[in-house]
Amino acid sequence: MTLFIVFLVGIFAGTINIISAGGSLIVLPLLIFFGLPTTIANASNRVAILVQNLLGLYVFYIKGMRNIKLSLILSIPAIIGSFIGVHYAINLPDAIFNRMLGIIMLLVLIIMIIPTKWKDSKHQTDELSTFRKVLLVLVFIALGVYGGVIQAAVGFLFIIALNLIMPKLNYAEVQCIKTLVITIYLSLSTFVFIFQGYVNWPFAISLSLGSGIGGFIGGRLTVSLPEKQLKIIMFLIIFILAIKLLIGNH
Repeated sequence: MTLFIVFLVGIFAGTINIISAGGSLIVLPLLIFFGLPTTIANASNRVAILVQNLLGLYVFYIKGMRNIKLSLILSIPAIIGSFIGVHYAINLPDAIFNRMLGIIMLLVLIIMIIPTKWKDSKHQTDELSTFRKVLLVLVFIALGVYGGVIQAAVGFLFIIALNLIMPKLNYAEVQCIKTLVITIYLSLSTFVFIFQGYVNWPFAISLSLGSGIGGFIGGRLTVSLPEKQLKIIMFLIIFILAIKLLIGNH
């Protein structure tokens, strides 16, 4: 019954992870509630995220969202950062882990209130100034470090970074790039957790099956729903999760 509940939650979390982000903020507390230590829950969740992202990327690919070159370029600094962060994740105390989640979601919520600059133009990713290119590298190293440590809510930070630095990307393009970059750098850091023996495989497999279904559903919704609706969904998800974390941390 426990694994079936994890499977069902995985469907929901996988869907919102691809549409927006934040599924891990639902999954991690659930795994911890079922008795997994924080590090084991963190590692097991990463396996499910990889499965979910691969199916989401498959949908993006067949629907024509293939900004692979930019994603690969941005993956390099993210990988560097993730190798730094993953070494700290293994020994991160639970109290610090939960506090970091609460703080980061509060910052995400504040940033999301600021008017965004989503534009409905396609593939206008050239003509980046030197400053923006350097900023992208530094920001994605930092995001890689954070993702290596926690991973939860990192998708929101990817969305915000791309929105602010490359505002000409439309919503679906941002989601596709975010998903591919996270998949690449997360693959490497997840293997570190696997080799260290931190994955609880019954939980990881159940969660992966659900998350995979959710990733497929989320991919189809992202490329089919109007951009305005997708932005509203993302904002509501952030708001609900932020309130949950703030109440839970008191």
